[in-house]
Amino acid sequence: MSDRIKTKLNKSLKSKYRFVILNDATFEELFSLVLSKTNLWIFLSTLIVILVILTSSAIIYTPLKYFIPGFGDYNYKSQIIALTLQTDSLEKELDAKAIKDQNFIRIITDSGFANDAAANIKKNSNLASNNTEIRESSKEELELRKEMSEVESFSINYKKDGKIDAASLLNEYHFISPANGVITEEFNTSEKHFGIDIVANRNEPVKATLDGTVISSGFEVETGYTITLQHKDNIVSVYKHNAKLFATIGSAVKAGEVIATVGNTGALTSGPHLHFEIWHLGKALNPRDFIVF
Repeated sequence: MSDRIKTKLNKSLKSKYRFVILNDATFEELFSLVLSKTNLWIFLSTLIVILVILTSSAIIYTPLKYFIPGFGDYNYKSQIIALTLQTDSLEKELDAKAIKDQNFIRIITDSGFANDAAANIKKNSNLASNNTEIRESSKEELELRKEMSEVESFSINYKKDGKIDAASLLNEYHFISPANGVITEEFNTSEKHFGIDIVANRNEPVKATLDGTVISSGFEVETGYTITLQHKDNIVSVYKHNAKLFATIGSAVKAGEVIATVGNTGALTSGPHLHFEIWHLGKALNPRDFIVF
């Protein structure tokens, strides 16, 4: 029984058929094709395989795969996440630089602070002169004046006269060394190194070199935790690659006051050190000319 079925199946598969196209009017044969079931199955199977290969190639090697839920390149997704984080960091850096520039412009060009302070002093002086009577100074007042005079005479920020020359002007100041350590890279404007690098132990105190006001304090991608101080006579000092910052924008600091700690933050660093700069009227100066390290 089974042999008969196999024989009939073989005959059916091997049976040939002719596919003919005729002209309906003249019955002229235009096209003919001899087919068998075997050839038909082979043709259809080949066509299906080719379609599967083309579809798979289109999905694998073209962006179409990203439109299929659950299918995609996870490395590509991780790159998107990394680029998003970098974009956020760049936006924060741009915001920090914008605030820094605004503070510089406000301090250098805007005299509003000075005018307000002068107006308040004048107002207070007028009130004091109108509401107080002239009287002789007491013994305690005379002692206090003497003490304050001595403090001013030996102040590390005391300046004898206002000279125009930058070197002469800065030499009248007594700068404090910002950190204890060894200088490993010198001031070199030709290589755009506008300060000195002081290698020190991690978390070594970083001190303000002069009395001043914090005009910038925050993290930057290249220089890490950076703090900038504005001093008298348009002197600006910059401290980079810190581990921590202890002063915020607008804070008044004294010379020798700890404002940060030595660190290794930022892209442009290879070890714990302090990058220290001194600027005057937009020009970088060599800190070695004014500080003994």
